[in-house]
This record gives sequence, structure tokens and C-alpha cells, in this order.
Amino acid sequence: MLTDVLSVDLEKVLEVVDGWLSDYICRPHEELGRPGPVCPFVEPAQRAGALEVRVRLVGPTPSQTLLNEIVRCGLDEFSEVDWKSGNPNLRSLLLVLPDLPPEHLHLLDEAHALLKHESVRRGLMIGQFHERCAEKAARNPLFEVSWAPVPTVAVRSMAIHDVLFLSNRRDWFEEYARRFGPRYRTSANGVEPLLAEMYERACARHGVRG
Repeated sequence: MLTDVLSVDLEKVLEVVDGWLSDYICRPHEELGRPGPVCPFVEPAQRAGALEVRVRLVGPTPSQTLLNEIVRCGLDEFSEVDWKSGNPNLRSLLLVLPDLPPEHLHLLDEAHALLKHESVRRGLMIGQFHERCAEKAARNPLFEVSWAPVPTVAVRSMAIHDVLFLSNRRDWFEEYARRFGPRYRTSANGVEPLLAEMYERACARHGVRG
């Protein structure tokens, strides 16, 4: 991974990111705990022209304040992109930080933790990816799924399967239920049984009307 700002080859960085998307993110993985690609959104988003990749350089002295601001600006930027796809569910923004050195990768994890509440409030999901990321797969807690060769933050629209990530906190779940509750009340929508079970349990646990 390149760590010197002056040596960052942006064309090479984008090539590496593209390879990561095609060879890892868009492919199945035996440790996921479910069929299908690591992220089911990326390939449809690419086909629809709804995946934006932006490079952000942090410089030689990255700080937590700077990383927080990069992620917060990414949330703002998501709503300002001139998206080519008319389907908002496919829109994804990748912020790539090629000069963030390994010893500062924890700053990206902290930024994710600090700003997740804000992203959920906006109806967005954020995720951090890097070589040392300890985030686990939703259906296999033994698999560290959020690996990437270049530090990256993904911003996308909240989706119905995000009950997997938002059911534990009442405030997050309330925001989720406000957006997706009607889907669960209409059996014709064919919600996956696992998601329906998690939704009902979260409603009961948090005292939220489904």
C-alpha cells in the first residue's frame, strides 16, 4: 500500500480498487454464511452506473478529526452526486484513502463508529474496509469480511437487509422500522424469513410497533 502522498499513483490505486471489487467484493466466499457475493449491491450498481469512486488523500499526519471529517463529508457528498441510476437502492459511494498508513488504520475504524449514528439518521449505511479490519460477516462471526487492499469507506442507501446490522440499538432500529416497517406488514413483499424473524424480535425487544 502506498503511504507517501507524493508517490500515490492514482491510476494504479483505481486499478487496485477495481480488482478488489471484481475479485473479492463481487464474488461468493465460502465463509460468508450465505450464498451470493460478498456485497450483492456492487455488481448491479456498476451495471447501472450507480457506483462512484472518489480518492481522498490524508497527508503525512492524519488525525482522527481529519478522518471524521472525510467520512462526514462523504455523507454530504452522497446526496450531491449526479447519480446516473434512477434506482436509489443501487447508489454507492466509495471513498478511497490510498495514503493512510497501516499504523493509522484504527482512525478509520473510529470514524466509522463515531459517525454510524449520523449515517443511519440520514438513511445511509457506512462501512470501513482495510487490510486489518476486524468487522465480522453478519451470518458468520468468525469471518472478518471487510478486507480491502486499500483503505476505503463505502456509503450506500439503507436497504431492507440492514436489519442484520441495526437491530441491536433501539434508535437505529426505530429509524430502520420507520423506513421498512411497511414491507414487513405486507406478506406479498416476500421478505426473507431470517430478516422477518430478526425484525419481529427487535420490535419486541425495543417495544417498537411493527
